[in-house]
Amino acid sequence: MIFVTLEHILTHISFSIISIVIMIHLMNLLVYEVEGLRHSSEKGMIATFLSITGFLVIRWIFSGHFPLSNLYESLIFLSWSFFIIHRILYLGNYKNNLSAITAPSALFTQGFATSGLSTEMHQPAILVPALQSQWLMMHVSMMLLSYATLLCGSLLSVALIVITFRKILLFSHFKIFTNIN
Repeated sequence: MIFVTLEHILTHISFSIISIVIMIHLMNLLVYEVEGLRHSSEKGMIATFLSITGFLVIRWIFSGHFPLSNLYESLIFLSWSFFIIHRILYLGNYKNNLSAITAPSALFTQGFATSGLSTEMHQPAILVPALQSQWLMMHVSMMLLSYATLLCGSLLSVALIVITFRKILLFSHFKIFTNIN
């Protein structure tokens, strides 16, 4: 009973922090960047990462197996993987624009997992005997981590295409205006 209460508390803490961090990221992206807001959003990301890690550890202890038995746990683990990728990119250079892609990905995945799925899916499930192998758990966890990496790469490539076409359109409009005069 105490594990379920702790899971519930950690889930609500992470979702509350995520809601605030999404607002901060949108303000930094759309209005202008404030250094203090960047630091507070990174502290929020760390707090969310720690609460998700605590959630996964508690779910692991409570269920007796690695928490990848249903869609809810898989999405939480995918969100946790996005947070790890975000921290790796952030440690390399804290003023890079890659965090504008990785942070919202982690936040929206976590938000969908906590609020978009029905409450029946939040319950831990018992694994079938074929899935109780330690090698299979390692395989599934590495595959989810690679999916997070693949999604980040795909989002970064889409961002590169958008930036490239924006520059091309900007230069073509500039040429049109210079030819008029």
